[in-house]
Amino acid sequence: MYYESLAYQLLNLRVKMLQVPAHKEISELMRGEMFVLNYLKEHDGVVHPKELSEKLAVSTARIARLLKHMEEQGTIVRFTDANDSRQVVVRMTEQGASEIDHIRKKVLEHTTRMLENLGVDDAKEYIRIQEKICQNCSEIRK
Repeated sequence: MYYESLAYQLLNLRVKMLQVPAHKEISELMRGEMFVLNYLKEHDGVVHPKELSEKLAVSTARIARLLKHMEEQGTIVRFTDANDSRQVVVRMTEQGASEIDHIRKKVLEHTTRMLENLGVDDAKEYIRIQEKICQNCSEIRK
């Protein structure tokens, strides 16, 4: 029962965290167009749509619609894979790279300020606990 009470407190806290600029921006980086651009940035600017579908945990149809919209905006281009003409590859454009660089810089600044406000010891402890949660979750999935 004690852990259930803590879980309730954590859920309420997570809702409040959506109002913290750094967390709000990080959350936005984990969805939709920003996720795609960020993922492309981390993977040398090129990826297959199926991989995006798996990482975002959405259908390939949803990814196709998202990529079409992003292509219309000029942040990505799609082309045939040189190694397999049946496959499509997504590449980030200079415009897309510029947009994600700007957003990542802003997120880093807000996150840095958030951690500075915690102080060195609490910031390290916060990171340690977050890492432990990630490690525990990955072990549970195995």
